[in-house]
Amino acid sequence: MAWEVFPVTERVQCKIEEPREKSWGSLFLRAVTGLCYQSLMTQPVSDKWIKCISDQGSIRGVALQATQLVRSVASMHHLTGIHAEVLGEALMGALMVASYCKTGEQVNLNVRGSGYSSQALVDAHPDGAVRGYLLPRSREEAFFGEGGDTGPWGVGTLSVLRTKGKPGTQPYIGTVPLVTGFLAKDLTFYWLQSEQVPSAVGLAVKTEGDEVVAAGGFLIQAMPQASLSEIKAIEQNIKSIESLSEDLARDADPLHLLAQIFQNATFMIVQETPLKFKCHCSQERAERALALSGAAELRDILKNERKASIRCDFCTKEYTISAKDLERLLASSA
Repeated sequence: MAWEVFPVTERVQCKIEEPREKSWGSLFLRAVTGLCYQSLMTQPVSDKWIKCISDQGSIRGVALQATQLVRSVASMHHLTGIHAEVLGEALMGALMVASYCKTGEQVNLNVRGSGYSSQALVDAHPDGAVRGYLLPRSREEAFFGEGGDTGPWGVGTLSVLRTKGKPGTQPYIGTVPLVTGFLAKDLTFYWLQSEQVPSAVGLAVKTEGDEVVAAGGFLIQAMPQASLSEIKAIEQNIKSIESLSEDLARDADPLHLLAQIFQNATFMIVQETPLKFKCHCSQERAERALALSGAAELRDILKNERKASIRCDFCTKEYTISAKDLERLLASSA
């Protein structure tokens, strides 16, 4: 698979203490889902992703810290606990996909499940901008498979829509089933099935009470020229992450996470990008959306309500369309 090469800004070789033994499974494709970060540093790490590539160009990776971003978006949508956690996973998952897109492209991640969310919809861009929302479902209404053994997303589908920046180009969409109900594992399955890229994904959001206190993750991908020995080395390093969770809880820096994954291997930092929430809604877009309801609906609103209110699902901003604006929309639809 072709991938974009960025200017190299830093070459790093890191060595950390030998990981402790822990049974974890044998496949490089297995995703880490129990990784949690809690920054106890005196100077908190800002939200960002850091992208790197091995010095042989055979393994690439991105690690991100998104605590403040996830906290603010969850608060915006009045989500706490497990609902804040699954929204955070979706936001970070979409950002990981977008991190390897070209300027001007957009990623839309759409997860429909039977678990704690009926749908999560996230738009992400390669400049680190993201917006998203989640339709929560109560524990009593959630369904986790016949055996009750799936993850918090339950059963359903995961779709990734890539929109190209150039006019006239066709978007690409890949859809896979939620095999496990754990978004990290199911994104791993997506990359293998839809893009034929062996990957390892880790996502974690930690909440305490009503507040998100930590959010972060990683994506590691093997390029076609990766040797078996390189893959096995990275695999072993990823296996050790759960045993190093206490150390990670004290350090949310994405660079340090990459160092734990690559360990003795030399890797080059190719990009560092701040993460931010950004919504593209506007009064004009709200009016266009209302106009799609048709002339009959517009007449009914004008007659009975004299105005209309539209709320953006992504940022919760309310837009009011006055009677004068309704008349203008009616005239333009004639």
